[in-house]
Amino acid sequence: MPAKIAIIGLLVLALGLSGCGLLNRGGAARPAEKPLTIAYSVADENRDGNQVIKRIVQRRAKADERIRVTWRDAGGEARRQEQDVERFIKQKVDVVVIQFVEPQLGPGIVRRLAMNQIKVVALETLAPDAPLDAYVASEQVRAGELQARYVVRNLPAGAPGRVLVLAGDPNDPVSRNIVRGIVDFMKGQAGFTLEVREHAAADPRRAAATVEEALKASPLGAVLATDSRMAVAAMEVLRREGRGAGVLTVGVGADRTAAEALVAGDHDAEVDVRPDLLAQFSYDAAVGLARDGHWSYDTQVESGDYTVPARLVPVRLIQGNNAFLLEEYYGDLTRGGGSPGGGGQQQQQKGQGQKQGDGQQQQQQQQSMTRLKITTRDGMTMEIDVPGEIQSIEAQQQGQGGQQGGGDQGGQQGGGQGGQ
Repeated sequence: MPAKIAIIGLLVLALGLSGCGLLNRGGAARPAEKPLTIAYSVADENRDGNQVIKRIVQRRAKADERIRVTWRDAGGEARRQEQDVERFIKQKVDVVVIQFVEPQLGPGIVRRLAMNQIKVVALETLAPDAPLDAYVASEQVRAGELQARYVVRNLPAGAPGRVLVLAGDPNDPVSRNIVRGIVDFMKGQAGFTLEVREHAAADPRRAAATVEEALKASPLGAVLATDSRMAVAAMEVLRREGRGAGVLTVGVGADRTAAEALVAGDHDAEVDVRPDLLAQFSYDAAVGLARDGHWSYDTQVESGDYTVPARLVPVRLIQGNNAFLLEEYYGDLTRGGGSPGGGGQQQQQKGQGQKQGDGQQQQQQQQSMTRLKITTRDGMTMEIDVPGEIQSIEAQQQGQGGQQGGGDQGGQQGGGQGGQ
C-alpha cells in the first residue's frame, strides 16, 4: 500500500510539472517580456517637421506593445540635450535617436552613450568622427541641387542673374550640404552669380537684414534659403519693398508657413525633406538595433575614422501646383494665408478691405444674411441683402447738398469687417 501511494504521488508531481511547462509554452504563465526602450531627443520640437516625426513615431510605438518610446525636446539648448542624454543612461534605454542641437558636441555625446552599451541613431545631423550605429537623413545635397535647378529653369529672360543664398549656421552640416548642392549645380551656368551669406542659428531676423542689405546693392534675381523660416523672412522683405513679384524665392523644409505661402502665391518653391519618411526610417533603425543589433540600411557615410550605416530619404520640389502633397502633414493650407502671423498678400488684401477678393467672398458667405424690404412714400419698393444680423436701423432725411449720416456709419462698419 505505501508503495502505491508513493507511485501515485510521483505521477501527480510529474503531471504538475508537465502542466507548468505547457502553460509556459502557451505563454499564459510566462513572465512578460521586458519592453524595448527607444528615446528620441530632438533639437526643437516646435519645428513643423519634428511635429510630423513625433506624431508618426508615437503612433507606431502605440501599435507595438513591445516598444516604449520616450520623447524629449531640447528646445534649442545643447545643455538641456546633454542632461536628457544623462537621464537616458540612468534609465538604461536600448537606443537613442538624436537630432543634435550642436553637431560639434555630438562626438562626446555619442561616445558617452556607446560606453554604456546604448545604440545611437543620428537623425539629420551627422556628428563628426563619432561611432554611430545608424544615420538617417534627407538627401541634403540633392535639396540644394533642386533649388538651383529651379532658378535656372524659371528665372525670366532679362532678369538679374544675381542669386543670394541664405545659409544657416557655419557649424551646421545640413546647411553646408545644401549649399554644396547649390554651388555644384551652378558651376558652369552662364549668366548667374552666387552670393552665400551664413547666419548663426539660421536666425530669420538676421536673414531678413541680409536681404535688405543685398537689395540696396543691386537687383536680385532669386533668393535661396537652406531653411524655410529664412525663406519666409526673405519673402516678407521682398513684399515690403515691392519686389515680391520679380524675385524668385526657394526654401528647404516646407514648413507650414512656407506651404501656406506657396498656396497663396506669395512664394515660389520649397524642397520637402519628407519628415514622414525620416520618422519611419529612424524608428525602423532603432527597433532593429534594439532587437537584433543590426538594421536594414542602404548606404554608408564617413564620419572621421568611422564608416556609418545610413539611409538617405529622397526629397522633392514643391510648388503651388503640387502643394497638395503637403496636406498629408498639415491638412488644409488655405486658412493661415501664408506669411508670419497669418499675413501674406492675400491676407493683407483682406485686411485692407480690397474689393473682389476671394477672402471677402468667403467671409460674406460664412455670415448670415438679412433681407431688407424698403417701401418709400412714393410707393417705390427695394430689397437689399445685408450680411449679418441687423441690430438697429436709423432713417435720416437727406437735405439739400447734405450727406446721409447713415451712409457714413455704414461705410465705417464695412471697413471694420474687412479688417477682421
